[in-house]
Amino acid sequence: MKSLRTYFQLFSIIFLLSHLCAKTESKIKVFENNVLVGEVNTIQNKNFFSVNDFIQITNSKKFINNKTQKVVFYVDNKKIKISNQITFIEIEDNLFQLSSEVVNKNGIYYLPTESFFGIIQNLSISSSIKYTNDEIRLTSISGLKKTIKTVDLRSEKEKWEFKTIVIDAGHGGKDPGAVGYRGTKEKDIALDVAKRLEKKLSKNMNVKIIMTRDEDVFLRLSERTKIANESNGNLFISIHTNAAEDRRASGFETFLIGPNKNEAAVRVAARENAVLELEGTTGKKLTNEDLIQATIAQSAFASKSEQFASMVQKEIKKRVQSKDRGVKQAGFYVLMGASMPNVLVELGFISNPTEEKKLRSHQYRDLLATAIYRAVEQYQKTL
Repeated sequence: MKSLRTYFQLFSIIFLLSHLCAKTESKIKVFENNVLVGEVNTIQNKNFFSVNDFIQITNSKKFINNKTQKVVFYVDNKKIKISNQITFIEIEDNLFQLSSEVVNKNGIYYLPTESFFGIIQNLSISSSIKYTNDEIRLTSISGLKKTIKTVDLRSEKEKWEFKTIVIDAGHGGKDPGAVGYRGTKEKDIALDVAKRLEKKLSKNMNVKIIMTRDEDVFLRLSERTKIANESNGNLFISIHTNAAEDRRASGFETFLIGPNKNEAAVRVAARENAVLELEGTTGKKLTNEDLIQATIAQSAFASKSEQFASMVQKEIKKRVQSKDRGVKQAGFYVLMGASMPNVLVELGFISNPTEEKKLRSHQYRDLLATAIYRAVEQYQKTL
C-alpha cells in the first residue's frame, strides 16, 4: 500500500512538472531589434500562434468582427485578412494558401506558425519580420509602428456598404436548363423564385434590386455578371435548379467560385456551363488553373460569399423538408466575373419526381424565395 502511495506521489510530481514545462513551451518570444518585447501564446505544440497576442505586441491597428469571425491587421503597412476555418489568408488583396485553417478558440484567433511566417518571409516585408528557432524577430519595429498608425480602418467597413442586390434567374429563352420528368423547365422555376425574391426584398429592405432578366429571354453568361458589375452590385445571387442522372438525387446546395473539389460538383458546374454551347463557345474549357485565378481575383469577396452561402442553406433548411447538401465550390462561368460577394443557389433536383412536384408548387417556391430573402436580411446585419 505504501509502495502504491509512493508511485502515485511520483506520478503526480512528474505530471505537474510536465504540465509546467508544456506551459513554458507554449509561448513564442518576440524580439524587437534583439530586445525581448513580449511573448505570444501557442497551441498544439507551437504549431499555431495567437494572432491576438501578436497584434497587441506589434501595436498593430486591427479590425476584429467576432460575428463574422474575421480579423484584419497590418504588418509593415500591408493589410492581412484572415477568417475562421478558412485555409487562405489575404495579403494586399492577394490570396495565399495556409497549411491549416484558421482556428478560433474563445475569441482568440490562431494561425499555423511556420506556414504564416513562411509566406511573410517570401514577401517584401520579409526584411521586417522573421520566424526562426521558435522566435519572432522584428528588425524594424519602429517603422512598423509608424506606418501602421496611419491606416484608416473605416474604409474596410465602407467596402461592404450594402446598396444594390443583383438577382440572376438562371437560363432563359432558347436555353431551358434542366427539364424534369413532367416537363418542368429550370428556367421557369428560376425566374419565378427570382421574381418572388425581388418583391420581398423591394418591399422590406431599403436596397436597389437589379434583375438580370425578368422575362423569358436568353442571356449569355458573361452578360449576367456584366449587368451586375455595371450596376455596382454588392451581392450577386444566381438561382437555379439541379439535375442528375440518378433520379433519387435530392436536396438543395449553394455554390461559390473555386476549384472543383469532387465529382458531383464538377457535374453540376458542367451542366450549368452547358449554355456555352448555345453561345457558340464550346471550345473554351474551364481548367483548375482558370478557377484558381478566378478564386484569387475574388479573394476580397471569398469570406462574404461563403458567409452568405451558409446563411442561405440555413434559412432554406428551416422551411423545407429536403436534404441539406451544404456549401460547395465549383467552376461556374456565371460567377467568375462578379466583382462582389456572389453565390449560385441550386433550389432542388428537378430530375427527382418528388422534388419536381414540390418545385411546381407556388407555395413551395414562395418558401424558397422567403428563405433567400431572410438570408439577405441576416447578411446585411453582419456588415
